[in-house]
Amino acid sequence: MLRDYLSGEEFVGFMEKITGTELVRGYLDLAAQRYKKGNHLLCHDDDVHRGKMTRKIAYIIYLVDEEWSEEDGGALGLFDSDENRYPTKVVSHIVPEFNSIGFFLTGMVSYHTVEEVTVADHKRERWSVTGWFYGPATEDNTTEENALQILPSSVLPQVSPLEHLVDTKDDQAQWAKWINPEYLKAAVRVQIQDTFMEQSSVELRNFLHPKAFQSILNCLSQEFWHSASLKGPAHLRSYLEKESLASDTDISELAGFLRSDSFGRFLASVTSLQLVGASQQVRRFNKGHYTLIHDQALEPAGLDVALSLMPPVPKDDPHAEWDESWGGATHYIADKDELLRISPDSNSLSLVLRDEGTLRFVKYLNHMAPRDIQEISMVFIEQNEDE
Repeated sequence: MLRDYLSGEEFVGFMEKITGTELVRGYLDLAAQRYKKGNHLLCHDDDVHRGKMTRKIAYIIYLVDEEWSEEDGGALGLFDSDENRYPTKVVSHIVPEFNSIGFFLTGMVSYHTVEEVTVADHKRERWSVTGWFYGPATEDNTTEENALQILPSSVLPQVSPLEHLVDTKDDQAQWAKWINPEYLKAAVRVQIQDTFMEQSSVELRNFLHPKAFQSILNCLSQEFWHSASLKGPAHLRSYLEKESLASDTDISELAGFLRSDSFGRFLASVTSLQLVGASQQVRRFNKGHYTLIHDQALEPAGLDVALSLMPPVPKDDPHAEWDESWGGATHYIADKDELLRISPDSNSLSLVLRDEGTLRFVKYLNHMAPRDIQEISMVFIEQNEDE
């Protein structure tokens, strides 16, 4: 009955009149949507074609309780876009209101999000009826490949050759400055290599030397992150990156060690991989941050190396163990199957060999997470067999 009315002449004519958009009669999408506490929908554009028709108007009929307010979350956020048609920032919020309808024009720049539901009472839910009105496809809303903007290479961290730090004979002294002595034992490194060769991944907990780790934590204050840049575009990623490190700080020295040939040789000793280059990001995920997989911004295959720099939490703390319901984990998938999941930890180094068929993303960190994530994330590239 509702579908018949919404797709009928009276209502479609009304929508055409107030939007100036040509629509078809007797055809629309309609579905019920239920968002529970912590649910959200990340940035996307709703640009979908069906034969000679295309989505023209998205609508939402809100069926929340009459007390719903902005503090309960679940607002519809509409993004502005730049000259390349990438989403920049949310410029309009529509807070759900009982028995109201919201709508907007769809197309290649109709980026929007459903913000996280943050209700205190988990029994309260964001119910709605949503869908799209369709109209004839025209040249200005075509999705032909030549009409789509290709994401620039700058959205991915740039790979650079490993930097020379010390000669091979001085590796042990350099490693001892930064790495937990346990991982410098030959027998332990053989065990790590065996695990890596069998599983293509390994996690090394308490990786940094305790003294070095504490010095790094002392660097990572709120003031340190104050000058960090928010990385986008929002349909691909959202997190903070510290792009410039003061040269006289411990964190700068650690970052230099991690992108050096000396650290590359340490990695070779536990993976048997001959590594020649790497990308590096010093980054932080606050609540609401994430990464997404995009077919125009696929990472190069290589060895993923992530050093978690989160402060330690006392074992008797009820939130000592990371809860998957908070998000923030790194997920590895292939053909829609999850292969591996790495949860945030304190002073932990994860190594994952990722081939071209394997993709990864960091799941949205939601409002229930008791702490943020800070890490140095790198992708190491192997030496070409022809070299």
